[in-house]
Amino acid sequence: MNEMKDKMIPARKDCPAAEKWQLSDIYATREDWQKARDGILAALAAIQSFKGRLHDPQALLDCLTKQDEMEIALSAVFAWARMMADTDTANQEHQADAASVMPLLDQVGAATAFIEPELLALPEETLRSLPDALPGLAKYRFRLQELLRMKAHILTPEQEAFLARTGELRSAPRDTYTVMVNADLKFPDTLGEDGKLTPLSESRYMNFLRSADQNVRKDAFTKLFSTYRSFRNTFASLYSASVKSSQFTASMRHYATMREAALDANNIPLAVYDSAIEATHAALPALHRYMEVKKRLLKLDAVHMYDLYVPVVKKPETSYSYEQAKGILKEALAPLGSTYEHDLFQGLESGWVDRCENQGKRSGAYSWGVYGVHPFVLMSWNDTYESVSTLAHEMGHSMHSWYSSQKQDFVNSEYTIFCAEVASTTNENLLLEYMLQHAEGEERLYYLNLYLEQIRTTVFRQMLFAEFELMTHAAVEKGEVLTADKLESIWMQLNRTYYGENVILDPELAAEWSRVPHFYRPFYVYQYATGYAAAMTLSHNLRTKGTPAQDAYLSYLASGGSDYSIPLLQRAGVDMTTPAPFQITFQKFTDCLNELDQLTR
Repeated sequence: MNEMKDKMIPARKDCPAAEKWQLSDIYATREDWQKARDGILAALAAIQSFKGRLHDPQALLDCLTKQDEMEIALSAVFAWARMMADTDTANQEHQADAASVMPLLDQVGAATAFIEPELLALPEETLRSLPDALPGLAKYRFRLQELLRMKAHILTPEQEAFLARTGELRSAPRDTYTVMVNADLKFPDTLGEDGKLTPLSESRYMNFLRSADQNVRKDAFTKLFSTYRSFRNTFASLYSASVKSSQFTASMRHYATMREAALDANNIPLAVYDSAIEATHAALPALHRYMEVKKRLLKLDAVHMYDLYVPVVKKPETSYSYEQAKGILKEALAPLGSTYEHDLFQGLESGWVDRCENQGKRSGAYSWGVYGVHPFVLMSWNDTYESVSTLAHEMGHSMHSWYSSQKQDFVNSEYTIFCAEVASTTNENLLLEYMLQHAEGEERLYYLNLYLEQIRTTVFRQMLFAEFELMTHAAVEKGEVLTADKLESIWMQLNRTYYGENVILDPELAAEWSRVPHFYRPFYVYQYATGYAAAMTLSHNLRTKGTPAQDAYLSYLASGGSDYSIPLLQRAGVDMTTPAPFQITFQKFTDCLNELDQLTR
């Protein structure tokens, strides 16, 4: 069966040029890429020549300019190699090229580590006045302001260089976890819908969970999580080591807690995290009621965790070609205005999107912005609504990168992770609202349930993850040991709180925490929920408030990283320091649930 599938999927070389991105826009040939990669070391030597001279405004301007040039080159070198590798993971030359860039990242970090400590050694008033000393330094005003804000957490040049060189060591738990899960973890065959055993893998797991046959869902769930649980002590050790690595870094940088260290990187108040948890807990009765509606619609005696992903309404059989999808996006994204529409479609027609499914291509989808060139989107088109939604989502990221790079100098162009999911999810929400508006009967029920599932998985589920991180990191900070028993206990306790007493928590569920790779990026997942809540508010504004909301939103996209995340979003029309965005999101959840419940009775 796999051989037949491989024969149906083309080799990379056989993909039509129109369905592939144009990486030649970055480098025309591999030789050009190699020349750029090798030139980065020379740039590092030039930057080092400014050590001890940054008190002089002209030397500082020259140093920061060369640093920007070097980082623009490094980002392009890394992007080209990584994207080439992702289009064909079996191509050993591509994989070797991507690997050759990794040591450069640490070398760059170590070579430029002197800059911030040396600037901070200057009198504070001198540092504040530097942006006005020369016209060319004005664009670094926010960077220098941020430097002063972070002053208490920046180390001496020697310590910064040391910390930079520990990068590979600190990432070892995550790297080991990735290799173990992707290469070494093997699952037993599971029950297929034809009653026969069939291979089980991470990539196939969700298909089994969406099966209408509960026995198929149960068997896949049991076998996948039993496999993870058989390595429970190893996973606990890896996760514990990852948390301790974060604790080391937070301690080195003089933070009281690991959460404070993670959120302070983007100047996010701890209250935003706490408010998100509080608002989510207030909405849990609606989630519990949704579980009851699922139970009724699926005609189950009891709801198990392996029943949560099976559609309660039959999926529409409508298929969408890439050309049809572009027509849908033109109408669905109309609230963003004619300028956005023009720029988005220019990107779609200019080699931004790699959509051909080919052998060896990395699964999933992403958008990668390359400053001075344009963004690139990787996905595999399969004529489903999911493909249409993925294209809307990734092009949301791409347009954010595009407008930011067009309007901002490099130093202010990179938007924060906190803001990253907002633009993509705003597009996704506008698309879903459009589909709901034009759907009737069974199709409308399907999109109502899709909305409910988006909020369940992107907000409720991610906030469960966020609470898990909060509890595990707090335990380590108290001197407790993260044993497998403790991690499983926390996980089961949280699932009981979130899903209520009427959902059965099978014992295998206790291992689910070990399946979440995002836990190796501390305090990252809550941003999916905050991003969704912000996007829900912004898409509502765009649909109801017209030109003022449109202008504010496009200005937000063009602002990149020129200010802190919270004020940027406030100017766009959403205040994440209040519970309002989550309340709007959970009200939408309740409205969809009420309509689904009423229409199916």
